[in-house]
Amino acid sequence: MGRLDHELINLKAKLQEAKVGRLSHELVDSLQKTITEREKKLLPTYAQIATKFAELHDTSLRMAAKGVVREVVDWKSSRTFFYNRLNRRVSEWSLIKSAKEASGEELSDKSALELIKNWFLASGAEWVDDEAFFAWKDDAHGCQTHLKELRAKRVLSQLSRLGESASDLDALRQGLAALLSRVDPSSRGKLIEDFTKLAE
Repeated sequence: MGRLDHELINLKAKLQEAKVGRLSHELVDSLQKTITEREKKLLPTYAQIATKFAELHDTSLRMAAKGVVREVVDWKSSRTFFYNRLNRRVSEWSLIKSAKEASGEELSDKSALELIKNWFLASGAEWVDDEAFFAWKDDAHGCQTHLKELRAKRVLSQLSRLGESASDLDALRQGLAALLSRVDPSSRGKLIEDFTKLAE
């Protein structure tokens, strides 16, 4: 306002001269009052211009056109939309936690999310489809299969490291004996049979 309005520029110049020239106190007060009145008069116009300028940059349509947001959400469906988005984020974080646990905490949050994303995209759905994500997550053959494979890889990695020394092999035997003692008898026979097949 002070840079663009010529009347304000002139008034401020006169005020500066009055202060430097040590003119009467009444003249300085009068100039300050005139400047304040001029600013009050111009303020609504400048506020309107500033609002319009901001609206041109921050409208939902403009943000969608620039790619800042994926889509413009209608007010009527906004509650459902944002509920689903929040639910999706919570589900993603739950899966990230499960993937990290299954991997033995070897994955970072980012790499776990990328892994989950790859699993989901392999199902043929688009990553942004929330409904497909929930269906995939809740499906027993969806992410659960991948989590089981991740757990199996972790255990395989741990067991392969155990075979590196004789003391580790003794600990492995003791661990297997303890495991077999905890397993119920019906599963124990199958487990022993599987171990025997592996040894052959």
